[in-house]
Amino acid sequence: MAESSSATAIIVSSILGDTEGTLEGSASGQWIPVVQCDARFSVESFERVITNLIRHPELTSGLILRADILSDDTFELSDEQSHETESIIQENPRHMAPLVPGYELFRRIRRRLVPKVPRRDPELEQDCSLLQRSGRPDDVVVLMVPLLKDGERVPHYHPDVAAIAFRYIPASDNESAEKLDAEGRLRLEIIASLGSENTALDTDSRLFKTCKVLLTTAAKHSQGLHNGYAKRMHHDTVVPREIYQDLYQIMKEKYKHLKNEWAESTDPTKNVFEDIAIATFLILLWKDIYEARESNEERRCGQPPGGFIDMGCGAGLLVHILRSEGYEGIGIDVRARKSWKYYPEQTQKHLFAFTLDPLEPTFPSSDIFKPGCFLIGNHADELSPWLPVIASLVENAAYMSIPCCSWALDSRFYRSDPQLYPPLGASLMEAESQLENRFGPSRVSVYRAYLCWLMALSKECGFESEIEALRIPSTRNWPIIGRNKIGSVDGREKAKEILAVVGERKLFKAREGTSSHS
Repeated sequence: MAESSSATAIIVSSILGDTEGTLEGSASGQWIPVVQCDARFSVESFERVITNLIRHPELTSGLILRADILSDDTFELSDEQSHETESIIQENPRHMAPLVPGYELFRRIRRRLVPKVPRRDPELEQDCSLLQRSGRPDDVVVLMVPLLKDGERVPHYHPDVAAIAFRYIPASDNESAEKLDAEGRLRLEIIASLGSENTALDTDSRLFKTCKVLLTTAAKHSQGLHNGYAKRMHHDTVVPREIYQDLYQIMKEKYKHLKNEWAESTDPTKNVFEDIAIATFLILLWKDIYEARESNEERRCGQPPGGFIDMGCGAGLLVHILRSEGYEGIGIDVRARKSWKYYPEQTQKHLFAFTLDPLEPTFPSSDIFKPGCFLIGNHADELSPWLPVIASLVENAAYMSIPCCSWALDSRFYRSDPQLYPPLGASLMEAESQLENRFGPSRVSVYRAYLCWLMALSKECGFESEIEALRIPSTRNWPIIGRNKIGSVDGREKAKEILAVVGERKLFKAREGTSSHS
């Protein structure tokens, strides 16, 4: 039987029952061949990919959050290396990795698998050992062995096996690469768990399907790397992934009930978990920016000294979550939403319905925009380009904007509009270069052009623009962060100039709203 993926031309075949060429057995059990495919990639590509998959198991299973790397050791290859391998294992009784006769250990990575649902599944430590055949550096085996105590079973997210082996087998002398139309074969074998009831192996079994996914992923990524693929987008450059994921798990458990209390007509799952994720990101960002305050001593997180202002707060959920976590701040929108009246009083009295008009003589009011405040704009529409302008006018203010609809300061944003204000010139070119370095070259969409323009505007207003790819359920998940000032740029004077010119153009119209609060 064979199954193929037309996008990658990878054909995965069952080799159940075909014991020819199978790894020699060990004290841990006999190796069982499961699946294989042609390897149209080099062993170097395979080693790079398998190392990345060891570090990122979430790429092969949606039930795994991440891997924490506990150790990463390399070993010199030598004629006596097989004895070294045995002594390494004997010194570590929890490491039950089967020895593979004829292969030498050259690297071992110990990782802790962290489940996506920790209340259901436990963490699991696993040793990943990279071996090569003596005298054949192009013949490689990667062993993955769960480290279990007596009586323990592997958790649900891990195949119910004692060991997994990925094998890169080069084309043999009598089976040339030309004849094979590949550089070799990629093969997956397992050792069944002792006493397991879940290791029945046929092509319809869960274990077989899991093995096929593991092999397909390794082959697909190896082939992509071999063909010149390079990852374009890099996450977690502002807030480290591990601390974000750990805090998000806590926040999700704490606030997931809000999904059942959603009063708006929009999708509750998307909106609730998106705001939980944004709140998590902000808490950790603020920890990096501000000194810890007593109300947040438990997590040692800082607070904006002037509080936060969620501009265009919509349903007010982000305000509610942040205030529930002990952060001072308010939310502003042009109209009250149905959800507002269902929040506790401490949230309700910090949600305000009125219009923000940057062209008012007293704008920005010090009653609202206090020194050291942090401005938030999550899909704030017309207000999105105004966040860096306002932040530069307020002493020690900072901001984060997650733009959605494309708006300029006093009109819709069109990248080819000759009347687009302000003209950004060199700053725009720098922003384009920054985006390309951050996300790689790609088709210049309207949204990407808008991000470039907003980043350039932020620099004109005196901020070093940072951009991140948030882990939220939205395609508009790129926040622009302005927290550090450029010493050589007088952003306040530029912001005053922008206000004056926008006023003279007479194109800006503040969205009509009310003048009350909940």
